[in-house]
Amino acid sequence: MAGHIVEMVRALDDDAERLAACQVMDTASPNYGGFLLPSHYVEPRMSGFGFSRLALAYMHGESAHFLSEKIRAALEASLAYMERWQRPDGCFDLSGCNFASPPDTAFMINAALFAWWALEKRGVPEARWLRGPMYRLIDSAASGIAAGGFHTPNHRWAIASCLAHCWKITGRGELMARAETYLSEGLDINEDGEFAERSAGNYNQVNDDQMIRLYLATGDAKYLESARRNLEMMYAYIDPDDSVFTNNSTRQDRGRKVYMDSYYELYLMAGWLLQDKRLGAMAEWIYRSCQRRGVKPGGVEWLLLYPEADGYGSDCPDESFSPPFLKYDRSFRESAITRVRDGNISWTLMLGKANFLYFQHGSFPMYMVVYSNICDQRNFKPETIERVDGGYRLRARAEGWYYLPWDPDDPDKPPTSDWWAMDNERTREKTYGLPLITTVTVVSREGGIDVRVHTEGIDRLPLRVEIGFAAPCRVRTDSFLLDGKAGESIVALRGYAEVAGPRGEMITIGPLFGSHGLLGRSEGAYPQSGDHFTMYLTATTPVDKTLEIRAASLPPLEKLAREG
Repeated sequence: MAGHIVEMVRALDDDAERLAACQVMDTASPNYGGFLLPSHYVEPRMSGFGFSRLALAYMHGESAHFLSEKIRAALEASLAYMERWQRPDGCFDLSGCNFASPPDTAFMINAALFAWWALEKRGVPEARWLRGPMYRLIDSAASGIAAGGFHTPNHRWAIASCLAHCWKITGRGELMARAETYLSEGLDINEDGEFAERSAGNYNQVNDDQMIRLYLATGDAKYLESARRNLEMMYAYIDPDDSVFTNNSTRQDRGRKVYMDSYYELYLMAGWLLQDKRLGAMAEWIYRSCQRRGVKPGGVEWLLLYPEADGYGSDCPDESFSPPFLKYDRSFRESAITRVRDGNISWTLMLGKANFLYFQHGSFPMYMVVYSNICDQRNFKPETIERVDGGYRLRARAEGWYYLPWDPDDPDKPPTSDWWAMDNERTREKTYGLPLITTVTVVSREGGIDVRVHTEGIDRLPLRVEIGFAAPCRVRTDSFLLDGKAGESIVALRGYAEVAGPRGEMITIGPLFGSHGLLGRSEGAYPQSGDHFTMYLTATTPVDKTLEIRAASLPPLEKLAREG
């Protein structure tokens, strides 16, 4: 097996140097012992994370900082900081929003527990001085965590896993009893392997981490099985450039460009604990992906505790491990999302979203929005999806309406002339006009997709298709060549367009159409992106247009010219 512990310990040494360099060491400062963040601020919650990294380097015999006096001084200062900033109930602050926060304290202590376990397992006599202050920290923080509550679904599992391990350390039965009150709610993972927060870029890995911790604390295989199911589900969220699709997330990672880096240790540990070499092989793939991008993945803390897991699955023969994310076609009912990938192309459909379609060639993505303003319904937002031969069909119905005046004899007529005091939306009658029924059919084709936009119902409605390309990009048609800059737009009229990203991937699209220049955007409509170059295609209903969207590459000489 190809192990990585040596390289990862070197990265740990770099972390220890960085943490020591940004630690406040002025004993007169109230922040003495805290770690100064790039924003020139000391965050109490982060102290446990920094402490754990320093302690792991201090206790590991192969670290350049093994039993270093410099690191010992940093650890002593960090313990002093945590003692000073710990709230009377035992909790710590996430000072941007959560004060005396049980869940944030749980995450912090979960990180510090690595240092505790390393001390217990490695048995370095010269580091035993850490045991007393670490025990007091863990014991006092556990009391605050157990007494408090939480905000979001994933907080429950961080709290439960933390309390379960604190119980094993302290023997306090009330801590495990409190953990069991959270666990008795049942895990929020569905049949598809998705957790409630639908956060592939962040909280899936947070939950998987807690599932592994819960398994180690309780021995109950259902937690490890939940991690496996979610990790296997994640294959359908990997785009051709190794990034993670996040545009359907319900949390702060929505729309962010993130990669699988933080999943490395999760695939590795789940694979090793389950003795599933395919998960271990996926961990190895992530490690190599990180190397290609010059990134150092985390996970050294797990390998210091379980060195036998290092490199697990990396010897999985090539013929038995074809990366499972290279080809998929999967719909997630509860998440209302469909993901399709074929090698270097992926596309996504989402119900209930104005940005309902994403298409990506390599590292170059685009999205599509249909603006069809009818009354208070600004955009086509698919309500249903059905599989058709080679693809999917999306439908939505929008209908104009008007309020009716109150009947003078209606006993429910509001006893006021104050418009804002009337409950118009719920009680006033409406009359309805002609509907707009929009159907979008997306079908796989060689090298891309066909997208047919078809409307029925109301005529003479100005409709436009808005296509956002990641900027900067180069746009070429039969009539013009331009640099597509972020926040800018153009109205296309006819023909085909070639749109190339900065790495040479190109998307061709057409036949284009344009019959009007109405580009106004009513309140509540999906906004024109400030991060993309937008191409507008315009028509008047009834509309029946099919766009051929294909992946292509720049001619070699042109690619070299662009890169030069």
